[in-house]
Amino acid sequence: MSIITKNNNSIRVNQNGYSLHLPKYLAVLVESPVYVYNEAGALIKEFDAPKLSFDEASGDNVALINLGDIPCGTYSVSCAGTSVTFTVKEKAYSELTDGLIKALYYQRCGCELTKTYAGLFTHKACHTAPAFDWEDKSKTKVVTGGWHDAGDYGKYVSPGAVTVAHMLYAYMLFPNGCDRPLNIPETGNSIPDILNEARWELEWILKMQREDGAFYHKLTKDHFAPFIMPEDDTDPEYLVPPSHCATADAVAVLALAARIYDKFDPGFSKRMLDSALQGWQWLKANQNFVPYVNPEGLRTGPYSDTRVIDELFWASCELFATTGETIFGDEAARLYRYAKNESPEAYTLNGEPGLFEEMLENERVGVKEYVKKFPYLNATPLEGLTLTEFGWADVSGLGTLCCLFSIKEKGGNNLYGDLKRDFLLKSPKALERSENSCYGTALRADEYIWGSILNVMNNAMTMIVDYMLTGNEDMRNAALCQLDYALGLNALDISFVTGFGIRSVQNPHHRPSGADTVKAPVPGFIVGGPNKRWTYPQTRERLGEATPAAKYYIDEEPFADMNEVAIYWNSPTVFVSAFFDTF
Repeated sequence: MSIITKNNNSIRVNQNGYSLHLPKYLAVLVESPVYVYNEAGALIKEFDAPKLSFDEASGDNVALINLGDIPCGTYSVSCAGTSVTFTVKEKAYSELTDGLIKALYYQRCGCELTKTYAGLFTHKACHTAPAFDWEDKSKTKVVTGGWHDAGDYGKYVSPGAVTVAHMLYAYMLFPNGCDRPLNIPETGNSIPDILNEARWELEWILKMQREDGAFYHKLTKDHFAPFIMPEDDTDPEYLVPPSHCATADAVAVLALAARIYDKFDPGFSKRMLDSALQGWQWLKANQNFVPYVNPEGLRTGPYSDTRVIDELFWASCELFATTGETIFGDEAARLYRYAKNESPEAYTLNGEPGLFEEMLENERVGVKEYVKKFPYLNATPLEGLTLTEFGWADVSGLGTLCCLFSIKEKGGNNLYGDLKRDFLLKSPKALERSENSCYGTALRADEYIWGSILNVMNNAMTMIVDYMLTGNEDMRNAALCQLDYALGLNALDISFVTGFGIRSVQNPHHRPSGADTVKAPVPGFIVGGPNKRWTYPQTRERLGEATPAAKYYIDEEPFADMNEVAIYWNSPTVFVSAFFDTF
């Protein structure tokens, strides 16, 4: 089955259901009265024919309606001969949050997934052989564990670190929204299962540290595996040379995790902090920043990043928050000052230069040349620190979370007062995107790219943080629209989360889902979604140039450019869903 871009349904709803205490939006595509009936067939709401507006991203004429207060129950909404069922629940996002986290359990590598915990989606232990060092293939190291990164079986430090960070901040800020048992092997050990699952990846990240403190960039084959089960993927794995960005990301997430796990397992916490400090020392001693590129002969995902200032900033913030040592706070403040001015002279605090002056100079001089040579790297260099980005390529938003909710007033003017002000100057752009979309989706028409769901959830996170700082309900409600989008209130009338919604994705680009004997896909994965910018030739051939960006989507297994899954797409959705589960 593939999802076709044409759809005659004139109503779009959140197919997962609405929360009792939150707004309930639906979209209609015809100018006709809207009627809402309860399960007994009684009319409980009636809306006059809405005025439609043209939505550039989808090409649709759309009106967004807020249904207002409706008690818990099952309802039908009718408009112009179309009727759609929806539900209102006390807590509409508990099962979704749990499902998104549990999907990471299904990505576990190096262990058997048994029927007790995986149900139908079992597989034998995989990728247990020692890995070869890419630079010296006479050396091997056992690096089992971690999560498969996406639809393939590679494992990558930076995406893994960011995924764990989203989960840890979700737990830190909204514990009541994400601390339920998940039926995983560790359930019942007196530690919340979201932390049990995150630990599976943290233990692997610790194994990815080299003796000198650097972290290997990734652990993969030299090619992507075919669509086979993970235990059948037995070609050699390689530890790929370290990178500055991967090392800084590992330092940051290990420092963050050290303070969260300290009350549950002080020994594990110390092990992570010691590892983070060792990684920090390597960064100080190795200032010749060179953006990572795949060595010749290696064809798996590069996760290349042309800038390291955001990683250094995040790492400095987390180490300051965890240790309280001013050397880290001062370094974070210097990096922030430098980023605001984009000049070496700004990289001082009280007249003293910082620790990474040489690395920043190498970045400043070398980034443009690397982008020219390797155009698949981040083609648009970052301007300073955005503060509102939470993905693997720009982690400055994670530094923002640390400053605003962990460091707080201890950061002084630089890391709290100025940063909070600068964040609140930037965050309205996310709201503006949502308000300019007739579906409420916080994307411009030209922002439907590979993994566009990350941009959607990134903007939702930005608006949630704004709401937490200001209490602005417009921000909260617009953030809610991003979950609505993911769950069916969109131009395709499809839920992008496997196993959730009446019309959910059936054929994700995910090797276990494609290779097992179960018809349904592994549940709980959110796919990348519509992508009109970075697409395969076969995608262009199927959809053509006339198809609008928000409908540039095919639900078929080969189309990784729009239908792949990724752990770092699930995790920001966990953050957003956990937040709304607290209402």
